[in-house]
Amino acid sequence: MMDKREMVLSLLDKAKKQEYIPAAFFLHFDELYQRGQAAVDKHLEYFRHTGMAFVKIQYENKFPVRPEINRPEDWGKMPLYKRNFYEDPLNIVAGLVKRVKKEALVIMTLYSPFMCAGHTTGGQITEHIKENPEKVKKGMEIITESLMIFVKECIKLGIDGFYHSTQGGESFRFTDSALFKEYIKPYDLILMEEINRSCIFNILHICDYHGGYNDLTPFLDYPGQVVNCSLELGAGKLTGKEMS
Repeated sequence: MMDKREMVLSLLDKAKKQEYIPAAFFLHFDELYQRGQAAVDKHLEYFRHTGMAFVKIQYENKFPVRPEINRPEDWGKMPLYKRNFYEDPLNIVAGLVKRVKKEALVIMTLYSPFMCAGHTTGGQITEHIKENPEKVKKGMEIITESLMIFVKECIKLGIDGFYHSTQGGESFRFTDSALFKEYIKPYDLILMEEINRSCIFNILHICDYHGGYNDLTPFLDYPGQVVNCSLELGAGKLTGKEMS
């Protein structure tokens, strides 16, 4: 019987017959278990109880709302959050890598720059991009630089990979698909190319929390090993075979 690390990594061997399908299930824990040692212990408890195939660390350290950023031209005021901003999630990573990496892959949740921009403005980022995308670019660059600090620190701590969650390409966002391709996707790729160079197992999560998608082709050149997304596409539904 393969151990859980070997079981999941075997998915990367296309020539290997898969006799077992690894599975994992995620949820946000109560606020009492989102920080510090309590978070480490709760992740381990959940991992043991469910028997899931790998440990996926929830990210609860969202970018704070910046009320001074309420117009596209305000994105130049976006602060650069450095390593100290990520101190708590990095301690959780360190604790889980130490406790469980020998038996299972440890995967860190990573919100995309667009998602963090949404946290920063309470969701105004979509309208700002529609209004003046060139002005928003500065903020996206700063957020990406900040997230890269977090990514590299996680890699130093021994993380096996990232669960990179992206939004911005949903069908309701933009009538002009070029806005996603020019002002959101490039920042996703900066981070995803870094984690793909440095980690053995990364998951692209095409998040439909706010809405569905009519087209997944913009994601075809995203790097990574696994894609997690809804099978619903427009008014139809994809089969597992079509997804692969």
